[in-house]
Amino acid sequence: MDSVILIGGGGHAKAIIEIIEMRKEYHIVGITDNNQDKMEKSISGVSIIGNDGILQSYFQKGIKRAFITLGTVADTRARIKLYNMLNEIDFELINAIHPSAIIASSLAMGTGNALMAGSIINVYTTLGNNCIINTGTIVEHDCIIEDHVHISTGAKLAGNVKVKEGTHIGIGAIVKQGVTIGRQVIVGAGAVVLGDIPDNIVCAGIPAREIKRSGDSEIR
Repeated sequence: MDSVILIGGGGHAKAIIEIIEMRKEYHIVGITDNNQDKMEKSISGVSIIGNDGILQSYFQKGIKRAFITLGTVADTRARIKLYNMLNEIDFELINAIHPSAIIASSLAMGTGNALMAGSIINVYTTLGNNCIINTGTIVEHDCIIEDHVHISTGAKLAGNVKVKEGTHIGIGAIVKQGVTIGRQVIVGAGAVVLGDIPDNIVCAGIPAREIKRSGDSEIR
């Protein structure tokens, strides 16, 4: 059985550990986390073995696969930085797919993605890298989900929706068919998106309206 190292300890890590253990495809060697208070502790029986500075040494020891178990609350940039760091080391990022997820055979998918329990991705959708498709989310036909997107629990995307890089769609949000949501957008919980949303916007409400800018658009 191949080994995998996890990056980020918290609630999302618990869910990913369960998925990996259910699928029985990988042995988890441990979790890294930069919070010193978590050192020598464990999450769901998996030890936190050090901070992110040890990742290079584990790669050199032969652990070639990794997965980002840091979740996001709106801001996806921390996950993006981890993704870029793992790519620089040359880790292979696995996908973590819950057995209850329903995935069309025509899905085109990258790496490092979490498809959580009860999520549905319909036909001819494209899913990038390092995305979270959270519990009970529905992504309908012909959608394009770019890299580093988090679609939160229970959100629903109708057909032909495009979600650009680094965007966070809040819990229970609904997106009308054919809508494009820009880069580094935050869609509030329960929002109903009826029209296109430009880059770097925080929007909320029914229908969703701009509240403010979402901050620095640069992704490092």
